[in-house]
Amino acid sequence: MRQFGAFLANLRSSTNLSLDELARLVGTSRSTISRIENNDVPQPFKGSMRKLVLALAEVLCTTKKETERYLELAGIDKSLLTEVEKIQLGVTPRLDAGSPGETINLEHLERIYQQLLQQLVAREAELGTSVSPHNIKLRIQEYANTLQEIQKRLDVLNDKQYHPEPGMVQTVQVHYAASVEGRPVVGHEYGEEFNAKRLPQNLYSLASSNARWLMQLANIERFAVDDCILLTNSRNFAGWGPQDIKTTLLSMPLPIPDDLEDLKQEKLPIVAKNYMNASYYRLSSFTPSFSERKRLEVILAPLSFYDLYSLNLYFDEPLLTSLDGSKISIRQKYGNTALTYASTDRGISLIPAPVSIQCILVTSDQQIVLMQRSFAVAYYPNHWSASFEETMAAPENEQDGTPAKAGDPDFFAGAIRGLDEEFAIPASAVENIHVLSLTVEYLTLSLDVVMVINVNWTSEQIRQKWLLKAWHRDEASNFALVSTELEAVIEKLFSRTLWHPTSRMRLVQFLFHTYGIDAVVDAFKEKTATTQ
Repeated sequence: MRQFGAFLANLRSSTNLSLDELARLVGTSRSTISRIENNDVPQPFKGSMRKLVLALAEVLCTTKKETERYLELAGIDKSLLTEVEKIQLGVTPRLDAGSPGETINLEHLERIYQQLLQQLVAREAELGTSVSPHNIKLRIQEYANTLQEIQKRLDVLNDKQYHPEPGMVQTVQVHYAASVEGRPVVGHEYGEEFNAKRLPQNLYSLASSNARWLMQLANIERFAVDDCILLTNSRNFAGWGPQDIKTTLLSMPLPIPDDLEDLKQEKLPIVAKNYMNASYYRLSSFTPSFSERKRLEVILAPLSFYDLYSLNLYFDEPLLTSLDGSKISIRQKYGNTALTYASTDRGISLIPAPVSIQCILVTSDQQIVLMQRSFAVAYYPNHWSASFEETMAAPENEQDGTPAKAGDPDFFAGAIRGLDEEFAIPASAVENIHVLSLTVEYLTLSLDVVMVINVNWTSEQIRQKWLLKAWHRDEASNFALVSTELEAVIEKLFSRTLWHPTSRMRLVQFLFHTYGIDAVVDAFKEKTATTQ
């Protein structure tokens, strides 16, 4: 079938790989790839050529449909694929719990996945992770995730199961989306359980059981407050300015696992019925704080509201299938990848989640603005924010008379846009703006960019503009303030407030930024000592 060469060339082109780069990835020559694309290699493919064609599929095919078409055009019978070849093409084997020879079979699969993972990582390193296509990163992350599941099952069978600290949850706490007046929302009355907690013993015990569970799933430990988990931060939370962050924007969406794609297509009509679509960004990669690079480097990819919300509503429902055939949730299967971005740009989250810019607004009279989110918003209605959130927007073309939108070129532009939309504050009023950290929010698994913005307007000026001129005024229902003084913020942290799940993390980081980590730790100790 002479169509195969053209199909292969199209796949390579879609990943922006040159003939030389693809040849290095699969361990062959440029001329061999060229011959295949020009249909100069006769079918059926045999021996080493068949092995090469399947290796090409491993690094180029991103969906089940694409893989099936590839095999059809290549003249390769799926029923004749070996176990290893099926895994290379994205077919995850099923091994029922309690089946005969379970341990031996799991150890066999463990060796296969370890070998495939090592080979692919080595090939990517040779090519250079900065230029490798995202379907390579997707495949690497899928191999790593499946390998982790196999090893956890082996630990259980060999009685080596990890025993967490007391109080750490062992199963996911389900957060089904509520429905308010026929409209699905996420996190309705979310966070009420935080109000019932006693004052924590120290600053490092603020993490919720949800956050601790997700960190356990990812096998990492991070500083967390409530349901917000720290990914990376500026040195001592001093902040990154616009000159300290390099942002790269991709033009094409990132691939997702086949089972998530199938579920997304099933749920899309439900979301489209209730909401308008919009274009956002998701995180592809970042350089963490230990990197020797002089700037924080982030790579972002486009993501539509429909694509993220069609899965977000169902994160905790048992709709996916695990290695042993049991039903598990999206969060259980892929949630760990939201915390496993690599120091290179190899690691990616397998769950599409937006970049959410989470801003603390500080007035000229040294007040922090607090806003109660409206009952009408899709995420966390009625919750209090410190101070506002803005989903980073990607460019949109003109549609049905709606004017085109340029999108946000970086975090700072998104924050400035949010200031104007939420409060009618112009960019000229901004005195200082810094990114303090990148965090992950448990419920939505969004990448949250914690920022602090100092403006030269008083709190009363801001309140008046919000009341009469803010275009998105209806996204909030109440305006309040808290002094920037250390004791006042700590007191507010433990008031009986229905907080947005990242608000207390934002307030803590603001204190780190303003007073230093050691001073905040000491003040926190003093507070807990007087209230226990």
